[in-house]
Amino acid sequence: MDYADDDGELIYFLGGAKNENDRDFYSQVYKYYYNRGFYPILFLNLSELWLLIFSIAFFLFFFAFIDWVKLLECKINNCGDIMNYIDIKFTPFEIFILIIGIMFLLYKFTVFIPKMKNLNNIYNYYTKTLEIKNNELYSLDWTFILDRIVKTSNKPLNVINLTNKIMRKENYMIALIENKIIDIPNFVYTKQMDENLKYIILNDYNDINDMDHLKLKRKFIMYGILNVVLSFVILLFQIGYFLTSNINDFYSSKNITGPRRYTTLAKIKFREYNELAHYFEERINKSMKYANKYNAQFESPNMEIAGKFIGLISGAFFIFFLIISILDENVLLYVTFFDRSLLFYMGIISAISSFTRTMIRNPEDSLYDPVGYMEKIIQHTHYCPKSWTDKFNKHEVRNEFLSLFQYKIVIFCHELISIFVTPYYLIFILPKKSKRICEFIKNRTIYIDCIGYVYNTYDERNLDDKMKSSFLFFSQNHQNSAIMMSSI
Repeated sequence: MDYADDDGELIYFLGGAKNENDRDFYSQVYKYYYNRGFYPILFLNLSELWLLIFSIAFFLFFFAFIDWVKLLECKINNCGDIMNYIDIKFTPFEIFILIIGIMFLLYKFTVFIPKMKNLNNIYNYYTKTLEIKNNELYSLDWTFILDRIVKTSNKPLNVINLTNKIMRKENYMIALIENKIIDIPNFVYTKQMDENLKYIILNDYNDINDMDHLKLKRKFIMYGILNVVLSFVILLFQIGYFLTSNINDFYSSKNITGPRRYTTLAKIKFREYNELAHYFEERINKSMKYANKYNAQFESPNMEIAGKFIGLISGAFFIFFLIISILDENVLLYVTFFDRSLLFYMGIISAISSFTRTMIRNPEDSLYDPVGYMEKIIQHTHYCPKSWTDKFNKHEVRNEFLSLFQYKIVIFCHELISIFVTPYYLIFILPKKSKRICEFIKNRTIYIDCIGYVYNTYDERNLDDKMKSSFLFFSQNHQNSAIMMSSI
């Protein structure tokens, strides 16, 4: 998976690399830099464990501890203490989910210590070999780290090959999607699907010649079954993580659907070969402003008028409820309307008011220039299908673009759906493509001394526009490297 994205997702620091001879060593050296050192990575791993513990505990509290029938039957004046509604009962299904959750938690604990040992190895590499202190990572550019790695290594490394090694899995996934070897719908290709594909296809092969389509086919099916077994644990984890990490975004956007973000598939399509995570995120984040402005170009004036009208009415009611709460807050709790307290209707009015704000265009978006905004988006995303040419002001292009730039709540719903759809693709769809996947990887792979097998990001036999633009963009990002010229 990506080291991180604009959603602030958990970053998994995989263990196992001890020195330069290990396959994933340089990838973890970059992850260490990306996450800014030892303690941020330690806290990320600890937060992952605590979130999993919280998800299991919340599941028990929500489903096994509370007597929902009794709680929902209580009236306003006679509900009493919450402890009156605690009734611990376990159904066979809840016991099964609890056992799976505890087993998964135990697995996480067993790999935590090796992860920390590996983290300490990377820490020692930075401080002793590269002579870079932890607190210096906040101000150092990656090109400086690269130069230091090349100079201190006893191997004939260069910047391009080293980056190719770090981006090994990402480059393969970009190529598989770009060449439509793997063609999965946008709403299905979520973070979970991406993590599964990287691990299943690319994790076990030191020698690319060991790839066998029959073995790959069996791995797809095996991991599909494993996804089924863990599906409800993953569901709880996803819900817990989404609620705890995104509530601030929803509040700051003043929008019940949250801000818009690029989908997982969109990020793969936008990313260049050998483009490290921090360069990619910087580039994509610059496009966000223009993406939102482009979307606003197509908002209907009728919707804006309706939004202002509904917002005026809901605002008046909200002020009414606010005045009541100032005079006596008990009124909101104990005065009912159709068997519901006024506090309930205050929440509904607040949600309606929040939604109507999305229907009203910001004053700075009043300038009509969809072509100009889309050109800015393309400048930063490096993505423009031929079907979009000369159609930037058309609804068909806008709809296709918005399928890649969706509300956070919609992306979250796709993640939840994918928990149950991913196993289907792994068991029934992708095994049929295993032979084609293996042939493509073998044909596009090169062996580099001291680096190993990596994707050929500048294949003269299959040179395309993306390879050319990726090479130019890489040169631009690393032009400050003292040894960049010797790499080209």
